[in-house]
Amino acid sequence: MAGPLETFATRLKKLRKEKNLRQDDVAVELNVSRQTISKYERAEREPDFDMLFKIAIYFDVSIDYLFGRSRSRRVNYLDDNALEWFWSMRVAEEPEKR
Repeated sequence: MAGPLETFATRLKKLRKEKNLRQDDVAVELNVSRQTISKYERAEREPDFDMLFKIAIYFDVSIDYLFGRSRSRRVNYLDDNALEWFWSMRVAEEPEKR
């Protein structure tokens, strides 16, 4: 039986491929390197809580799904503004363009 990190790696890769995205595409959206995404997908690195939250929101799945605690991808948002919050945080992190 696969452990939680291996399940996370498998499901992250599956979600990315379902959307026909490259590791580079996901890395840009999550503001990390392609190598970070690659290590997540090979279970060589585990995301911190903030990154886990961003991944779940980006792919619109629950954290329980990502770690194999649920087969359902369904997300129960406590607040309908969760996606809006995520994108506002992403924009705030981007360096100013001159």
